[in-house]
Amino acid sequence: MRDDPPRLLLLDDDEDVGLAAQLLLQRRVGPLQCISRPAELLPRLAQWQPALLLLDLNFGPGRTDGSQGLRLLGEVLAQPHAPAVLAMTAYADIPLAVQAVKRGAYDFVTKPWDNAALVALCQQAVQSRQPNGHALTPAPATVAEPPRSLAVQERAALIGAVHAAEGNLSEAARQLGLSRAALYRRLDKHGL
Repeated sequence: MRDDPPRLLLLDDDEDVGLAAQLLLQRRVGPLQCISRPAELLPRLAQWQPALLLLDLNFGPGRTDGSQGLRLLGEVLAQPHAPAVLAMTAYADIPLAVQAVKRGAYDFVTKPWDNAALVALCQQAVQSRQPNGHALTPAPATVAEPPRSLAVQERAALIGAVHAAEGNLSEAARQLGLSRAALYRRLDKHGL
């Protein structure tokens, strides 16, 4: 079982998103199962035991605040041998991304995603949870998490600075020691 590719699970109420993720990730990262209803999540986690969960944060028409997904994120991370989680939504904003990461998501993906970036992020997230092919039990909150790649750290710093500046990009650029144009380029690079 050591040489088996990592298993992935996607919870998204849009079947087209599931199909796109399967086409992209099956051959590049690992086998992917898709489910569309939040009630299916915990039973499928127990049965499939994925290394990575791609978790949509909004379910049902008109929902854009991410509260449903954030609640599910907490439930997933409370499970023994919880997978790494990438939070996903089409209604992304900086405070929601910060909240998801603070609550334990490995990172945050905005739909539609950049294919190469999503593949790389999935691979990094799986590696963070499965060094040498062994699933890890989630570490207690007092233990530092495994080191993240420079790109993931830069993305987190950008999100944090924009959140701390309450969305004021000029102030966020000043806090980061960047010109406003350089901040825009970095935000664009990371899909923010």
